[in-house]
Amino acid sequence: MVLVTGATGFVGEHVVAQLLARGYQIRALYRSKSKIGSHNILTTSQIASINWVQSDVTDYFALEDAMLGIDKIFHCAAFISYDPNQRDLMFKTNIHGTANVINAALHQKVKRVLFVSSIAALGQAAEPHLPIDENASWKGDKGQSNYAISKFRSENEVWRGMEEGLEVAVVCPSVILGPGQVTSGSNQLFRKVYQGMPFYSPGATGFVDVRDVAKALCLLDEQNIVGKRYVLNAHNLSYQQLFAEMAEALGVKAPSLLPPRWMAELAWRVNKLVAMLKGKMPFITRETVQSAYRKKSFGGSKILEKVPGFTYTPLANTLSDGASFTIAQLKR
Repeated sequence: MVLVTGATGFVGEHVVAQLLARGYQIRALYRSKSKIGSHNILTTSQIASINWVQSDVTDYFALEDAMLGIDKIFHCAAFISYDPNQRDLMFKTNIHGTANVINAALHQKVKRVLFVSSIAALGQAAEPHLPIDENASWKGDKGQSNYAISKFRSENEVWRGMEEGLEVAVVCPSVILGPGQVTSGSNQLFRKVYQGMPFYSPGATGFVDVRDVAKALCLLDEQNIVGKRYVLNAHNLSYQQLFAEMAEALGVKAPSLLPPRWMAELAWRVNKLVAMLKGKMPFITRETVQSAYRKKSFGGSKILEKVPGFTYTPLANTLSDGASFTIAQLKR
């Protein structure tokens, strides 16, 4: 019996689906019952086969109860935000929530924790000309986004757990795309492009298929590969190239306007004000603008060399499947 945190999230749903396909028995945590099955990744029969438990990683004692009889934990729960107003909530969920998972796992004598970290937790490349990979080093919090800080510190909680006796494995995905929720997170880029987003930015970063993240976790567990950290990155692309290929998969016009930096700086301020008036989370913030204008590349080859059976999904498949799923969801 394994426990999956964040089981109704973008990554969590795919992890659950792949674990079920591999014959695992699953206990899954959820916060809102309305989220169960809401993204159409899991079938009705799959949902019925899962032991669903309403809980939150910020509730330590609820976690202890949820871990009774559990051998392994796939810790996928996280809060992603680049809104400074949500910093405290994000830290509470990502850092303190992960500390709760680790402490409860140690108390309940869980054998293994597999953790979904992020490229945001990697820091800087070993050398300026090299891609950022497992050899990168974190050089303090200054200049890092709040999200990056939260993932770096939460990952440290996982390594602490290893020092205290847990078997752990960590994956650090780049920007995650593919079929799945389109209302929030990185995957909402499909929705934004489909709905006519006119702008692209001059930055570049890495991308990986959500199904590859789930597959990597399953293979690490099945092959008993612990005490290791793997970057998951299939493609390094400029945002212009990504949006052009995404638009082609969606059958819409690609974003064609490159705004000057001053316009982007104005846009996040206006978006922040509009979001406040509407009571919604802003799509553009100071941190997202900084990221959009930054050019980074990531290495993702180590896992190909060290984990038999792992391969990356071709970009065309990721975009085609993500586009088809997005259009179907928006037409429901």
